[in-house]
Amino acid sequence: MKPMSFLIVDDNSIALREVADILKYLGYKDLHESGTASEAWAMLRIKELDCVISAWDMPEMTGLALLKIVRNDERFDQLPFFLTDSAFTQVKVVEAGRAGITGLILKPYDIETIKGKIESIPEAMGAGVPSEAEITLDEGMRLLEAEDHEGALKVFEKLVSEGESAEVYYNIGYIKSAQQQYQEAIEAFRKATQLDRLFAKAYEAMGRAYKAVGQPKQAEESLHKAAEIYMSSERDENAEEILNEILEVNPDTVNVYNTLGVLYRKKGDYATSLKHYEKALKIHPKEPNIHYNIGRIYIDLKNPEKARSYFSIALRLAPGFKDARQVLNAIDLGFTSEL
Repeated sequence: MKPMSFLIVDDNSIALREVADILKYLGYKDLHESGTASEAWAMLRIKELDCVISAWDMPEMTGLALLKIVRNDERFDQLPFFLTDSAFTQVKVVEAGRAGITGLILKPYDIETIKGKIESIPEAMGAGVPSEAEITLDEGMRLLEAEDHEGALKVFEKLVSEGESAEVYYNIGYIKSAQQQYQEAIEAFRKATQLDRLFAKAYEAMGRAYKAVGQPKQAEESLHKAAEIYMSSERDENAEEILNEILEVNPDTVNVYNTLGVLYRKKGDYATSLKHYEKALKIHPKEPNIHYNIGRIYIDLKNPEKARSYFSIALRLAPGFKDARQVLNAIDLGFTSEL
C-alpha cells in the first residue's frame, strides 16, 4: 500500500512545523509544506497528494476558500481535506461542512487527535455537518426559497450573532436586494467578501446592487472582481457573462476588453481575442500591456514578425518592460517555439 502524502498549509511557520513533526512522529514521511493557500493550490495541480491539512485563517486566501476551489475541481472532490483553527463556531462548522470538509482539527495540536482524524478518513468522507447547525441553516434557505424574506432574515441574523459567516452575509444581502434595500445589501455583500475574498457570487451580487443605486464605477469594480475569480477557477462561461454585463454598464472600459482578450486567448479563439484587444487599444493606445498581449497572440499564431512589432511598441512605451524585452530577445535568437 502506497504511504500517504500530506500537504500542510499555514502562514505560521511554527504551526506548520508542529503539524509536520506530529505527522513524522506518526510515521508519515511524504510531507509537503506551503505558506499560502494560492501556492498550495498550485502544488495540488502538479503533485499527486493524498491529504490536505490547512489553517483556516490566512491573510492572502483562507483555508476555507482553498477548500471551495479544491472541491470545485472534480479531480479533487474526494481528496481528504482538514481545516485547523483555535475555535470553531457553529456557523464555521456549517460553512465548512457545506464546502465539503473532511474534518476539523482544533488548535493547539494533539498527537492523538491528529492520529484519530487520519484514521477516520474513510468514515469521514461524505459525513454531514452536525444536525442542529444544518437544520438552522437549511431552515433559513427553505424560507428564502419560499420568499419568506422576513423569516429567513431572522434566521440568518441569528446565525450571524453566533459567528460571522460569508455565506450567511451573502444570503442577507440577497434578501435586502429583493427588498430593494440596496445600501444594506451592499454592506452585507461587502462583509461576505471580507470574510471570503474569493466569494465570486458575493462580488457579482454587490456589483448589481451598485448598478441599482446608480454607482457604475463601483458596479464595474465588483463585477470585474467576480469575473477574475471565476476565471481563476476555470469557470470561463460565468466570467464571460459578467464581463459582457460590465460592457453594458461602461462600453469604454479597457480592463474588460483586456480581460476578455485573455479569456478568449485561453480558449484558443484567437480571432475573438484579437478583436477585444484591439478595442482596448482604441481606448488606450499607449497601454504597453495591451500591445504585449497582442504580441503573445501572434506568437501563438506562429507569426513572430507581427509579434515583434507589438512587443517593440510595448517596450518603447515602457522601457523597463522585462517580459517584452525577453520575448523580443527570444525572437531574435529564433527561440519562438519555446515561448
